[in-house]
Amino acid sequence: MKAISDTIFKVEKILVILLIPFMLMAMSFDIFYRYFLNSPLVWGQEYALYTFVWSSFIGASMSIKSKEAVAVNLFVDKVNPKLRNILIVIGLFVSSLFSIWILYLSINWITNPTILLQKSITTQTPMIYMYICIPLSLLFMSIHFINWFLESLRFTRAGKVIE
Repeated sequence: MKAISDTIFKVEKILVILLIPFMLMAMSFDIFYRYFLNSPLVWGQEYALYTFVWSSFIGASMSIKSKEAVAVNLFVDKVNPKLRNILIVIGLFVSSLFSIWILYLSINWITNPTILLQKSITTQTPMIYMYICIPLSLLFMSIHFINWFLESLRFTRAGKVIE
């Protein structure tokens, strides 16, 4: 599972490395054409938005893998290490189940015929290209959560403190 999670993380890095500059270029062209040439681009804002959404969802998955996701650990930091390990393992198990459940719901949503027929307003691009980032990032997130959960189980069984 670790190898799969690591490979997915590499793919996520490449995606974000490609998406962020494209978003910057789309926004720059849009600003230049709108304010300097007085001829706004039809596609600029739309593609900047799409790349922003894609990079945000992929970035959320990357934050799980790098263990930098937002967490409230005020209570967990105050308990003894053994109980803390148990609480972390339970939390990761629940997070894994939740991400898998949301993945299932997103796949059901995205395969709805009305969603498949939607097109963007300005460029008439099929909206499935933007929506597909939701189940894809949730799939990646689920794999990262499961990997983290399994690693935490190994640490707990070995009597080590989970960081």
